[in-house]
Amino acid sequence: MLGQQAYGQYKTQGDLDDLETSIQCYRIAMNRTNDDHPEKADIVGNLGLALYARFKDVGDHHDLEEAISLQQRANTLTPDDSADKPSRLSNLAAFIDSRFELEGRSEDLAEAIALETRAAGLIPDSYEHKPLLLSNLASSLQKQFERLGNIDDLESAYTALLSDSSHIFTTPPRLTLLEAYKHDLDLIPRCIWLGNNARGRYAGEELRVVGEVVNSAVTAAISAGEYGLALEWLETGRAVVWSQVLQLQTPLDDLRRLHHLLADNLHHVSKALQFAATSSSSSLLPPMTDARYIPQSLGVQTLSSHAYALEYDKLIAQIRELEGFENFLRPKNLSQLVGACASGPVIVINVHESRSDALILHGGGDVVCVPLPELPFSRATEVQSELWDLLRAKRYLNRSRGEMRDEDGDGRGGRVTAMDPPDMMRKILADLWNWMVKPIMDVVCTLSDSQPSATLPHVTWCPTGPIAFLPLHAAGIYPKHESTSAHSQTIMDVAVSSYTPTLEALLKPRTKVIAGDAEYPKALVVSQPATPNCDPIPNTRTEAEIITSLISRSTHLDDTGGTVQAVLEGMAVHDWVHLACHGVQNRMDPTNSAFALYDGRLTLSMLMSQHLPNADLAVLSACQTATGDETLSEEAVHLAAGMLNVGYKSVVGTMWSISDYIAPEVMRVFYTVMAEQVKAGGELQPAYALHEAMKALRSKPGRTNEFLRWVPFVHFGL
Repeated sequence: MLGQQAYGQYKTQGDLDDLETSIQCYRIAMNRTNDDHPEKADIVGNLGLALYARFKDVGDHHDLEEAISLQQRANTLTPDDSADKPSRLSNLAAFIDSRFELEGRSEDLAEAIALETRAAGLIPDSYEHKPLLLSNLASSLQKQFERLGNIDDLESAYTALLSDSSHIFTTPPRLTLLEAYKHDLDLIPRCIWLGNNARGRYAGEELRVVGEVVNSAVTAAISAGEYGLALEWLETGRAVVWSQVLQLQTPLDDLRRLHHLLADNLHHVSKALQFAATSSSSSLLPPMTDARYIPQSLGVQTLSSHAYALEYDKLIAQIRELEGFENFLRPKNLSQLVGACASGPVIVINVHESRSDALILHGGGDVVCVPLPELPFSRATEVQSELWDLLRAKRYLNRSRGEMRDEDGDGRGGRVTAMDPPDMMRKILADLWNWMVKPIMDVVCTLSDSQPSATLPHVTWCPTGPIAFLPLHAAGIYPKHESTSAHSQTIMDVAVSSYTPTLEALLKPRTKVIAGDAEYPKALVVSQPATPNCDPIPNTRTEAEIITSLISRSTHLDDTGGTVQAVLEGMAVHDWVHLACHGVQNRMDPTNSAFALYDGRLTLSMLMSQHLPNADLAVLSACQTATGDETLSEEAVHLAAGMLNVGYKSVVGTMWSISDYIAPEVMRVFYTVMAEQVKAGGELQPAYALHEAMKALRSKPGRTNEFLRWVPFVHFGL
């Protein structure tokens, strides 16, 4: 059907013209099809889905009302014993839940819960999306709890839900609220399934639902005083798809030493799924070229990624039954995560409608909770909107570097014209300081592992939800006039800041060098002043010359020399890489986010397939390499996180567009300090080098209040 084809193109490409075509075709088909036709319910339901999609994109409430009406009609046309009945009920529940979010009518929420409960009762346990439907029901029940404020009602609702579905679980149905949440979190791998490619996992509603459930679970754990459990759960719900992709690359040395056949089977199945994760289609995979270790159930024929995912799950379960491998590839517990705070406290922040808190991991694995009563969820979303509205108004945020125009020659892909009065940015940074950063730092400064020393303490931020992309590293009170700067109070005065998408990203061994080591570092410097089909970036060559003058063992690939193959080969043999070029973020499939080079795009999926034994420091001197996506705040869908995931220990990125004239200034100071650290020997600290670069930039006359120029530079990782 043409309507179905057009809708499929819209879902893939996001073109509203395709959606309009789909709606027109479905409407014509509906009007020409009798109610007793076997496909009438499908046509009516699909028109409802298309109208709902337009409502989500355009915001017309009439579309939502018609979508609800059509889905109700489709539900009536569908017999109770039809395999389509649960999905009809679930879709109708989702539409009505959206109306509840808009209008706040309690009867809509009650109806959505009733529909979800009925759908759950009709779906067989073997249905792969049943966990998602149960999570939707749990999310609605959570909303009811937040509206009524009775936690006993919520516990009873969860117990009833789990009792009706107790045959899914191996534990008794009478569960506490935290036990119920634990079961929800155990279902994450079934909701965000390896059988789908990465694009499919990012594009679906499952990640949003999982994020909401994790957020509520963490809030419940904090309320119960289970701070360690809350931290473990937060880690479980962060960067889920990245974690799954990286899991497929897990070294199997210990397993192979004792159970080589299982290890080889898992290796081959993982390779197939890794191919699926980074390919555009999840339907069919190429046959295995080496059939010696393929399980009999697979054979050597071309298989679907779903079949490989099922085999992967089966192998993991089999391995976990072996002595010594009971926790194989399970989420890390607190004792395993404690190494993340080796260089200073790690601060994970959870924002929820009912309460907001910071969890500080420090010292020997203690977790300290800092309530943040001044930061309700509504305030967090408000300050996020204020910042992003400001950046959009100034065109510091754009979806594609190639779409941006640099009208005054002072913007690395974005239009950096005369600055607006910085009052809004000053307000945002002050709000972050007063509501969140200062209360946290007041506690951090009392911790035993954060006592005053010759250098500022180092803290690593792991924010979640609406604060995931806010500049906590620059929070503070900044006087309007530089002459009164002595009265400022800022995070930069009391600590050096880094960010991390997950705690696990901080568990890599830290880089230590021997003083004056003539072999370290080897730096690859890539500059693209005139990439074909992209806007020119005139100062990248100047930037590269500064770096090569400071780092003696450096290789410079400029302009036509910066090909995809040359950069890949260079990254394999160099410790550091500096990329002064355009960055292209693909929010639908972050593994295909890329750096624009002379002859094409170097994607993260290409890098993930490479062996990068020397990967240490990556400096992404491009725009918006750490921007992320408002709708996927827990997934860290940006290039900086991607470079951590392909093996780099430390990454410097940018939260929004940067100035072509500011970048060389920053890099001169940054690499000067890094060269001094190498000369001195010991543990390298790129975060301190970037901190010094920011201080130097701010100290120049007139620069302190130019927040949009110096704030975007950020450090991720170690």
